[in-house]
Amino acid sequence: MDRIGKIFGRKPGQTEPHEESKAGQVIPPAETNPGSGDQEKSQELFGLKLVLETGQEFALTTLPVTIGRAETNQIVLNNDTVSSSHALIYFDELVQEVCILDQDSLNGVFIDHFPTRRNILSDGVKINLGDAELTFRDTGYIHSHQGPN
Repeated sequence: MDRIGKIFGRKPGQTEPHEESKAGQVIPPAETNPGSGDQEKSQELFGLKLVLETGQEFALTTLPVTIGRAETNQIVLNNDTVSSSHALIYFDELVQEVCILDQDSLNGVFIDHFPTRRNILSDGVKINLGDAELTFRDTGYIHSHQGPN
């Protein structure tokens, strides 16, 4: 569990996220205010997120995360080409990476336009679930605090 905690760390000095923050929460795009640059950046969530073509963002504050059309998923995509339970994003202990797994969906999972059943996710890859295209973003920030082993 400590390794997963490192993925979801915050930048030093960043305020605590709101309690209502959950996987799949939609984070509105940051508005620009003149003169507030550094302050705005300190409020930004660090870690993992998915970005739809429309610019809508989903912060991944815990793993695993399910994606699909059904309301029971943490990330719900209202798209007829997305299966009710389409994909799972999880931390793979064996490879020590964040991965995606196709949940036997009808239209499959594509990473950078190549079909896949299971794949490692890296910053900037395009994920296609049916007609829905998401971009995986990883800020690269890993919390430096090491808990007891």
